[in-house]
Amino acid sequence: SIVSYLLGITDLDPIKYGLLFERFLNPDRAGMPDIDIDFCYERRGEVIEYVTRKYGTDNVAQIITFGTMQAKAAIRDVGRVMAVSYTDVDKIAKLVPNEIGITLDSALDKEPQLRELYELDKTAGEIIDTAKVLEGLSRHASTHAAGVVIGDKPLYEYVPLFKTSDGQITTGFTMNGIAKIGLLKMDFLGLRTLTVISEAVKIIKQIHGVELRMDKVALDDKKTYDLLGRANSFGIFQLESSGMRDLLKKAKPSEFEDIISILALYRPGPMGSGMLDDYVKRKRGEVEVKYDHPKLEPVLKDTYGIIIYQEQVMKIPVVLAGFSLVQADHLRRAMSKKIASVMDKMRVDFVEGCLKTSGIDDKKANKLFDLIDYFSGYGFNRSHSAAYALISYQTAYLKANYPVEFMCALITSEKDNTDKVVEYIKECEAMGIRVMPPDVNKSVKEFKVLDEKTIQFGLLAVKNVGSTAIESIVENRSAEPYVSLFDLCERVDLRLVNRKVYESLIKCGAFDAFGVRRSQLMAVVDRSLELGAKKQKEKVSGQFSFFDMDDDIGGFNKETEAFPDLKEWHQNQILTYEKEILGFYISGHPLDHYDVEIKEFTNYNAKNLKDAIDGEDVRFVGLIAAVKLTNTRRTNERMAIIRVEDKDGDVEIVIFPSDYPKLATYLRVGEVVFIKGQVSFRDDEPKIIGNDMKYVHDIYNSIKAIKVDLSKVATNGLEDLKKKFRSFPGRVPVYITVDSGGRKSVEILVGKDYYVTPNEDLMNEIKEIIGKERFTVSF
Repeated sequence: SIVSYLLGITDLDPIKYGLLFERFLNPDRAGMPDIDIDFCYERRGEVIEYVTRKYGTDNVAQIITFGTMQAKAAIRDVGRVMAVSYTDVDKIAKLVPNEIGITLDSALDKEPQLRELYELDKTAGEIIDTAKVLEGLSRHASTHAAGVVIGDKPLYEYVPLFKTSDGQITTGFTMNGIAKIGLLKMDFLGLRTLTVISEAVKIIKQIHGVELRMDKVALDDKKTYDLLGRANSFGIFQLESSGMRDLLKKAKPSEFEDIISILALYRPGPMGSGMLDDYVKRKRGEVEVKYDHPKLEPVLKDTYGIIIYQEQVMKIPVVLAGFSLVQADHLRRAMSKKIASVMDKMRVDFVEGCLKTSGIDDKKANKLFDLIDYFSGYGFNRSHSAAYALISYQTAYLKANYPVEFMCALITSEKDNTDKVVEYIKECEAMGIRVMPPDVNKSVKEFKVLDEKTIQFGLLAVKNVGSTAIESIVENRSAEPYVSLFDLCERVDLRLVNRKVYESLIKCGAFDAFGVRRSQLMAVVDRSLELGAKKQKEKVSGQFSFFDMDDDIGGFNKETEAFPDLKEWHQNQILTYEKEILGFYISGHPLDHYDVEIKEFTNYNAKNLKDAIDGEDVRFVGLIAAVKLTNTRRTNERMAIIRVEDKDGDVEIVIFPSDYPKLATYLRVGEVVFIKGQVSFRDDEPKIIGNDMKYVHDIYNSIKAIKVDLSKVATNGLEDLKKKFRSFPGRVPVYITVDSGGRKSVEILVGKDYYVTPNEDLMNEIKEIIGKERFTVSF
């Protein structure tokens, strides 16, 4: 461990943090240990190339894996062999539910349409029956995602080798077989977070001229711990889940040891056993920290008296019973695997050692042994937790001290993952950082920092725009910016920047700076490409137009800059295109038209739903982003799980079979709906169990009654209200609360002549008369 630290293989001092090498490798260990190393995601391939050069191409290979025939794949393969049309086979395959590991038998039980097709269609039945036989068999060979084998001599002397379709040499044995014959297997893992850190450091140097050395960053930065204590950990390695953010709020880490502990404790075992809650209470001083023996304090002080790590399980027998670290690791493994014969023998050694080393009697020693045994079942590898905690701290440090540089690197790392890009752009907005939309004159491949509050969108994150197209756009504007779509078509390589690229750039607003409507730009794409190609051809052949000699003369330039007089696309169309190309909205949001309804009729949004109480009634307005129809396991009844988004995020809505028939008509992607239901925290993340739904434009029709409180309003207020009620006649009753003398007030139902038709105008006018806090509606 010390050698690895001195060589820079790890950045954590093993002596300072108690990282025991014997936990990893010692003379008693027969099998080879697993060696997992994380590298920058983008440069992992270079490491494998280096290892191959260093140890020889014959001595290094990646590990084979075998893909098996899963339910859908088996159907498609059988259909292909039986020469059934793709359309018919695809219809069968798509009826198999999208569940990981689902079998064909299970699919037939869960999906009535598949069962019906199987029983009534002879060809479908034959395909499924044949697929059942093949299901689970090895289908193809591929390369393990991370595993690399290194031998002391050519691998063909140990294992059969296999050449993949892309020419990669792999072992013929899988990972388990490799381990059994004693070869050294290493996992070379690509960790995206290391790429983020590296990129952030580069941006910091570009912007500030600071050469930031992450291995030299102090681990006691106050801004970093303040950020973690506020649970502002979105984008922070290992700490960004909602459950982890809740834990950060409770535990409020104040030193590096706390981060190590939190990562080790945030697992099902410790959480289910109550260890996690106990840790938080002890850290906050709500529970007194006690030690069963004074010698345990140095071992358990950092974790407030709780045994969290496997290394602590090893250290306790060493300090109490005089065990060697090799013996201690032997005991740890016996406890973790519950090997009774070994544990019985070592209990005797432990009890005897406690008496000899620490003067502890048999009864107390046995109690301590049982305590170690109990916690060993939950113990986590401290070396792993500490190494990850360092990366967690470093990303938190960057976010706290260099927020715009860190967020730029973070978004860039996920440029191919639209969902993540959208999430991180929302986080930027919450941090007061603006992400500027794509611009053909300003954007480059990656996202880039413009100033301490602004990031420019990267063109690689625009759908259908490839790397070579961007290179051509950026390279050809280096001398001077583009002045129009026609100008760009003249200057870029049209073999690389094709029509699809132009359409995507227009749809996402990358040409908006030219001051021309997107509808007009789209109308002249073909003409622009034609003229651009003609101009480039003339330049290559040495010819030029007479009008090129003087830009002030009419003709070519005038013609190319003429746009048809078209109205701009409807706002909904603009937003739809932006969502399609970028994954989010730039020019607004489909819910902008419903700000009044959202403010008036909802009590929760996607951001504050976590503050609701389990089972509380919820009213929510959002855009349906995804619909998944499924069947209940027991009764095989239809139900739906939909994802609905508002301006603050998205929420999962569950529609159970009892409510599905009446709500099914509303379940279409793109619809803006008003939902009523109850919040559920069954899986930690808040969901809404929906039992009523309306199109948002029908929301006023759902109002059952209007209530106004006149108990503090002057007499003339009633006369004004009567006039308003008369102006909006309808069928919705109005209840008026008035003083009846003393301290009591009564509620009066107005006559039917004063029933109303609710709408935005009526509601605003009522609020002006009585005040918005005295106005409510009932559904």
